[in-house]
Amino acid sequence: RSPGYGISLVAETTTGCILSSESAATHSEASELQLPEDLGTQAAMSLLQEIKLGGVVNSTHQGLLFILCALCLEDVSKVRVGKLSSYSIKTLQHIKEFLGVQFSIKPNPVTGTVLLTCIGSGFQNLYRKVS
Repeated sequence: RSPGYGISLVAETTTGCILSSESAATHSEASELQLPEDLGTQAAMSLLQEIKLGGVVNSTHQGLLFILCALCLEDVSKVRVGKLSSYSIKTLQHIKEFLGVQFSIKPNPVTGTVLLTCIGSGFQNLYRKVS
């Protein structure tokens, strides 16, 4: 059944990175809907956690960023992310297996972030009409 409401928070860093956090109301054991104030607090804490991790993208969207870097032109792509999620690590393994693109991973212990570098595969859309 539908919880009925949710919230989405967005923050922009001083460097122009946009981070977001979403939460949806849940039912408690007594089948009562979560209070809006509690939902707002939960979403705000989640957003603050993303900000604390650093990087240029939410931890939930790291994998998509890595795929886009791997598919781009045969040029160097560099991205800085927070702690790598398990989903992101698996995505990096799939990228290496399917596209043959390997990322150089350099953790920065001072900032707690990770710098990833790769050379794109130069993937081109074969169905794109050439004019």
